[in-house]
Amino acid sequence: MQRHRVLIAFGVAWISAVVLSWWVYRTSTAPQARDVVRIVAAAKDVPTGKRLDLSDVKLIAIDRKDLPKGAFQKTSDVVDRTVVVPIFASEAVLSSKLAGKGSGEGLTALIEPGTRAVSVQVNEISGVSGFIQPGTRVDVLFTRTFSNGDAATTTILQNVKVIAYGRQLDPAAKLDARDPKPTVATLLVTQEQSEKLVLAEQRGRIQLVLRNALDDQITEAADPVHSIDLGIDEPSRVKSATPPPRLPVPAAAPAQPVVKTATTADDGSVKVRIYRGDKVTEETFK
Repeated sequence: MQRHRVLIAFGVAWISAVVLSWWVYRTSTAPQARDVVRIVAAAKDVPTGKRLDLSDVKLIAIDRKDLPKGAFQKTSDVVDRTVVVPIFASEAVLSSKLAGKGSGEGLTALIEPGTRAVSVQVNEISGVSGFIQPGTRVDVLFTRTFSNGDAATTTILQNVKVIAYGRQLDPAAKLDARDPKPTVATLLVTQEQSEKLVLAEQRGRIQLVLRNALDDQITEAADPVHSIDLGIDEPSRVKSATPPPRLPVPAAAPAQPVVKTATTADDGSVKVRIYRGDKVTEETFK
Protein backbone atom coordinates (compact mmCIF):
# COMPACT_ATOMS: atom_id res chain seq x y z
CA MET A 1 0.00 0.00 0.00
CA GLN A 2 2.81 2.36 0.90
CA ARG A 3 4.57 1.56 -2.35
CA HIS A 4 1.38 2.26 -4.31
CA ARG A 5 1.11 5.75 -2.76
CA VAL A 6 4.72 6.52 -3.66
CA LEU A 7 4.12 5.61 -7.28
CA ILE A 8 1.01 7.75 -7.43
CA ALA A 9 2.85 10.75 -5.94
CA PHE A 10 5.72 10.26 -8.37
CA GLY A 11 3.33 10.10 -11.31
CA VAL A 12 1.52 13.25 -10.24
CA ALA A 13 4.82 15.10 -9.83
CA TRP A 14 6.00 13.96 -13.24
CA ILE A 15 2.78 15.01 -14.94
CA SER A 16 2.89 18.39 -13.15
CA ALA A 17 6.47 18.96 -14.35
CA VAL A 18 5.51 18.15 -17.93
CA VAL A 19 2.52 20.47 -17.82
CA LEU A 20 4.56 23.28 -16.26
CA SER A 21 7.29 22.88 -18.87
CA TRP A 22 4.75 22.98 -21.68
CA TRP A 23 3.14 26.11 -20.22
CA VAL A 24 6.51 27.89 -19.89
CA TYR A 25 7.42 26.96 -23.46
CA ARG A 26 4.11 28.16 -24.86
CA THR A 27 4.32 31.42 -22.90
CA SER A 28 7.85 32.21 -24.03
CA THR A 29 7.28 31.40 -27.71
CA ALA A 30 3.84 32.88 -28.12
CA PRO A 31 3.80 36.26 -29.92
CA GLN A 32 3.49 39.11 -27.47
CA ALA A 33 1.32 42.12 -28.03
CA ARG A 34 3.40 45.11 -29.32
CA ASP A 35 2.73 48.79 -28.95
CA VAL A 36 3.39 49.69 -32.60
CA VAL A 37 3.34 53.11 -34.22
CA ARG A 38 3.69 53.98 -37.92
CA ILE A 39 6.07 56.76 -38.94
CA VAL A 40 7.15 58.37 -42.21
CA ALA A 41 10.36 57.04 -43.78
CA ALA A 42 12.16 57.58 -47.08
CA ALA A 43 11.09 55.25 -49.86
CA LYS A 44 14.43 55.82 -51.62
CA ASP A 45 17.61 57.83 -51.23
CA VAL A 46 16.73 61.53 -51.17
CA PRO A 47 19.52 64.10 -51.82
CA THR A 48 19.96 67.49 -50.22
CA GLY A 49 17.82 70.23 -51.77
CA LYS A 50 15.11 67.84 -53.01
CA ARG A 51 11.49 68.77 -52.34
CA LEU A 52 9.64 65.70 -51.08
CA ASP A 53 6.58 64.30 -52.83
CA LEU A 54 4.44 61.21 -52.12
CA SER A 55 6.69 58.92 -54.19
CA ASP A 56 9.68 59.78 -51.97
CA VAL A 57 8.15 58.58 -48.67
CA LYS A 58 6.41 55.60 -47.11
CA LEU A 59 5.07 54.48 -43.71
CA ILE A 60 6.93 51.95 -41.59
CA ALA A 61 5.99 50.32 -38.25
CA ILE A 62 8.25 50.54 -35.20
CA ASP A 63 7.77 50.01 -31.47
CA ARG A 64 6.56 53.10 -29.70
CA LYS A 65 9.48 52.86 -27.30
CA ASP A 66 11.83 53.25 -30.28
CA LEU A 67 10.04 56.30 -31.67
CA PRO A 68 12.78 58.86 -32.61
CA LYS A 69 12.41 62.52 -31.68
CA GLY A 70 11.07 64.64 -34.51
CA ALA A 71 9.45 61.77 -36.43
CA PHE A 72 6.28 62.29 -38.48
CA GLN A 73 3.25 60.00 -38.49
CA LYS A 74 1.52 61.51 -41.53
CA THR A 75 2.95 61.82 -45.04
CA SER A 76 1.08 65.08 -45.48
CA ASP A 77 3.34 66.63 -42.83
CA VAL A 78 6.47 66.17 -45.00
CA VAL A 79 5.21 66.55 -48.57
CA ASP A 80 6.46 69.76 -50.28
CA ARG A 81 9.17 70.28 -47.67
CA THR A 82 12.84 70.40 -48.72
CA VAL A 83 15.55 68.04 -47.51
CA VAL A 84 18.54 69.80 -45.92
CA VAL A 85 20.42 66.61 -44.93
CA PRO A 86 20.62 63.52 -47.17
CA ILE A 87 18.07 60.82 -46.22
CA PHE A 88 18.66 57.19 -47.16
CA ALA A 89 16.06 54.59 -48.12
CA SER A 90 13.96 53.30 -45.16
CA GLU A 91 15.46 55.95 -42.87
CA ALA A 92 13.01 57.87 -40.72
CA VAL A 93 12.23 61.39 -41.92
CA LEU A 94 12.90 63.75 -39.02
CA SER A 95 12.08 67.42 -38.63
CA SER A 96 15.80 68.22 -38.22
CA LYS A 97 16.42 66.97 -41.77
CA LEU A 98 13.79 69.17 -43.41
CA ALA A 99 13.59 72.87 -44.12
CA GLY A 100 10.66 74.87 -42.84
CA LYS A 101 7.44 74.99 -44.77
CA GLY A 102 7.45 77.50 -47.60
CA SER A 103 11.25 77.85 -47.61
CA GLY A 104 11.52 76.85 -51.25
CA GLU A 105 13.88 74.26 -52.61
CA GLY A 106 17.51 73.93 -53.63
CA LEU A 107 20.03 76.38 -52.21
CA THR A 108 17.36 78.79 -50.97
CA ALA A 109 15.99 76.17 -48.58
CA LEU A 110 19.44 75.71 -47.01
CA ILE A 111 19.76 79.37 -45.98
CA GLU A 112 18.70 79.54 -42.36
CA PRO A 113 16.76 82.58 -41.12
CA GLY A 114 19.12 85.43 -40.21
CA THR A 115 21.96 84.14 -42.41
CA ARG A 116 23.22 84.83 -45.92
CA ALA A 117 24.83 82.71 -48.63
CA VAL A 118 28.02 84.19 -50.11
CA SER A 119 30.06 82.57 -52.87
CA VAL A 120 33.84 82.95 -53.01
CA GLN A 121 36.29 82.05 -55.76
CA VAL A 122 38.44 79.01 -55.02
CA ASN A 123 41.06 76.94 -56.80
CA GLU A 124 43.03 73.78 -56.04
CA ILE A 125 44.97 75.61 -53.31
CA SER A 126 42.36 77.84 -51.67
CA GLY A 127 39.78 75.05 -51.99
CA VAL A 128 42.00 72.52 -50.13
CA SER A 129 42.39 70.32 -53.22
CA GLY A 130 38.64 69.74 -53.49
CA PHE A 131 38.28 68.25 -50.01
CA ILE A 132 35.93 71.09 -49.09
CA GLN A 133 32.43 69.72 -49.66
CA PRO A 134 28.89 70.78 -48.73
CA GLY A 135 28.41 70.34 -45.01
CA THR A 136 32.06 70.85 -44.08
CA ARG A 137 33.21 73.79 -41.94
CA VAL A 138 36.09 76.13 -42.65
CA ASP A 139 38.02 79.14 -41.38
CA VAL A 140 38.74 82.04 -43.74
CA LEU A 141 42.23 83.58 -43.85
CA PHE A 142 42.88 86.99 -45.40
CA THR A 143 46.28 87.99 -46.81
CA ARG A 144 47.21 91.47 -47.94
CA THR A 145 50.44 92.64 -49.59
CA PHE A 146 51.67 96.15 -48.78
CA SER A 147 53.38 98.67 -51.01
CA ASN A 148 56.79 98.05 -49.38
CA GLY A 149 56.68 94.38 -50.36
CA ASP A 150 55.68 93.08 -46.90
CA ALA A 151 52.51 91.02 -46.35
CA ALA A 152 50.25 90.09 -43.43
CA THR A 153 47.74 87.27 -42.84
CA THR A 154 44.90 87.11 -40.32
CA THR A 155 41.84 84.94 -39.65
CA ILE A 156 38.68 86.90 -40.38
CA LEU A 157 36.02 84.15 -40.06
CA GLN A 158 35.86 80.93 -38.04
CA ASN A 159 33.74 77.77 -38.15
CA VAL A 160 31.80 78.79 -41.25
CA LYS A 161 29.56 76.19 -42.89
CA VAL A 162 29.96 75.36 -46.57
CA ILE A 163 26.49 74.78 -48.04
CA ALA A 164 27.49 74.34 -51.69
CA TYR A 165 30.59 73.59 -53.74
CA GLY A 166 30.02 74.67 -57.30
CA ARG A 167 26.42 73.59 -57.96
CA GLN A 168 26.73 70.60 -55.66
CA LEU A 169 24.46 70.66 -52.60
CA ASP A 170 24.69 66.99 -51.60
CA PRO A 171 28.03 65.83 -50.15
CA ALA A 172 27.21 62.24 -51.11
CA ALA A 173 26.59 63.05 -54.77
CA LYS A 174 29.11 61.75 -57.26
CA LEU A 175 30.60 64.28 -59.64
CA ASP A 176 30.68 63.55 -63.33
CA ALA A 177 34.30 63.25 -64.43
CA ARG A 178 33.40 65.14 -67.60
CA ASP A 179 32.26 68.21 -65.66
CA PRO A 180 34.82 70.93 -64.91
CA LYS A 181 36.05 71.16 -61.36
CA PRO A 182 34.05 73.59 -59.21
CA THR A 183 35.69 77.00 -58.75
CA VAL A 184 33.17 78.50 -56.32
CA ALA A 185 32.36 77.66 -52.69
CA THR A 186 29.20 79.04 -51.09
CA LEU A 187 29.44 79.86 -47.38
CA LEU A 188 26.63 80.37 -44.87
CA VAL A 189 27.40 83.55 -42.90
CA THR A 190 25.77 86.40 -41.05
CA GLN A 191 25.16 89.82 -42.63
CA GLU A 192 28.26 91.30 -40.95
CA GLN A 193 30.41 88.35 -41.98
CA SER A 194 29.24 88.64 -45.59
CA GLU A 195 30.36 92.28 -45.72
CA LYS A 196 33.74 91.40 -44.26
CA LEU A 197 34.18 88.55 -46.73
CA VAL A 198 33.36 90.66 -49.79
CA LEU A 199 35.73 93.43 -48.67
CA ALA A 200 38.53 90.91 -48.10
CA GLU A 201 38.21 89.62 -51.65
CA GLN A 202 38.51 93.18 -52.97
CA ARG A 203 41.52 94.18 -50.86
CA GLY A 204 43.61 91.03 -50.96
CA ARG A 205 43.47 87.25 -51.18
CA ILE A 206 41.47 84.75 -49.11
CA GLN A 207 42.25 81.13 -48.24
CA LEU A 208 39.82 78.52 -46.87
CA VAL A 209 41.10 76.30 -44.04
CA LEU A 210 39.29 73.00 -43.45
CA ARG A 211 38.19 72.22 -39.87
CA ASN A 212 37.41 68.97 -38.08
CA ALA A 213 33.64 68.41 -38.01
CA LEU A 214 33.75 67.99 -34.22
CA ASP A 215 35.79 71.16 -33.61
CA ASP A 216 33.44 74.10 -33.06
CA GLN A 217 35.75 76.16 -30.85
CA ILE A 218 36.02 79.87 -31.68
CA THR A 219 39.36 81.33 -30.63
CA GLU A 220 40.02 84.96 -29.75
CA ALA A 221 41.23 87.24 -32.51
CA ALA A 222 45.02 87.24 -32.73
CA ASP A 223 47.40 89.81 -34.19
CA PRO A 224 48.08 89.45 -37.92
CA VAL A 225 51.12 87.42 -38.90
CA HIS A 226 53.81 89.48 -40.69
CA SER A 227 56.92 88.48 -42.56
CA ILE A 228 59.05 89.26 -39.52
CA ASP A 229 57.14 86.55 -37.59
CA LEU A 230 58.52 84.04 -40.08
CA GLY A 231 62.07 85.18 -39.42
CA ILE A 232 62.14 87.41 -42.49
CA ASP A 233 62.99 91.08 -41.99
CA GLU A 234 60.81 93.68 -43.60
CA PRO A 235 62.37 94.53 -46.97
CA SER A 236 63.85 98.01 -47.15
CA ARG A 237 63.46 100.26 -50.11
CA VAL A 238 66.30 99.96 -52.60
CA LYS A 239 68.21 103.22 -52.84
CA SER A 240 68.81 104.47 -56.32
CA ALA A 241 72.41 104.11 -57.43
CA THR A 242 74.52 107.29 -57.42
CA PRO A 243 75.14 108.32 -61.02
CA PRO A 244 78.80 108.43 -62.04
CA PRO A 245 80.39 111.88 -62.03
CA ARG A 246 80.04 113.70 -65.29
CA LEU A 247 83.34 114.49 -66.83
CA PRO A 248 83.71 117.98 -68.31
CA VAL A 249 83.51 117.97 -72.02
CA PRO A 250 86.35 120.05 -73.46
CA ALA A 251 85.12 122.93 -75.55
CA ALA A 252 85.98 122.70 -79.18
CA ALA A 253 88.91 124.93 -80.04
CA PRO A 254 87.87 127.80 -82.26
CA ALA A 255 88.95 127.40 -85.80
CA GLN A 256 92.01 129.44 -86.48
CA PRO A 257 91.45 131.84 -89.34
CA VAL A 258 93.70 131.20 -92.25
CA VAL A 259 94.89 134.13 -94.34
CA LYS A 260 95.05 133.08 -97.89
CA THR A 261 96.12 136.21 -99.72
CA ALA A 262 96.68 139.93 -99.15
CA THR A 263 96.73 142.54 -101.94
CA THR A 264 97.51 146.33 -102.02
CA ALA A 265 95.23 148.69 -103.91
CA ASP A 266 96.37 151.88 -105.82
CA ASP A 267 95.13 154.09 -103.00
CA GLY A 268 97.41 152.30 -100.58
CA SER A 269 94.70 150.17 -98.89
CA VAL A 270 95.31 146.48 -98.25
CA LYS A 271 92.69 143.84 -98.93
CA VAL A 272 92.98 140.68 -96.87
CA ARG A 273 91.01 137.53 -97.75
CA ILE A 274 90.30 135.43 -94.66
CA TYR A 275 89.21 131.78 -94.67
CA ARG A 276 87.17 130.53 -91.69
CA GLY A 277 86.28 126.95 -92.42
CA ASP A 278 84.22 126.94 -95.56
CA LYS A 279 83.45 130.67 -95.25
CA VAL A 280 85.53 133.29 -97.01
CA THR A 281 85.52 136.98 -96.02
CA GLU A 282 87.44 139.98 -97.19
CA GLU A 283 88.53 142.95 -95.05
CA THR A 284 90.14 146.22 -96.21
CA PHE A 285 92.77 147.96 -94.14
CA LYS A 286 93.88 151.52 -94.98
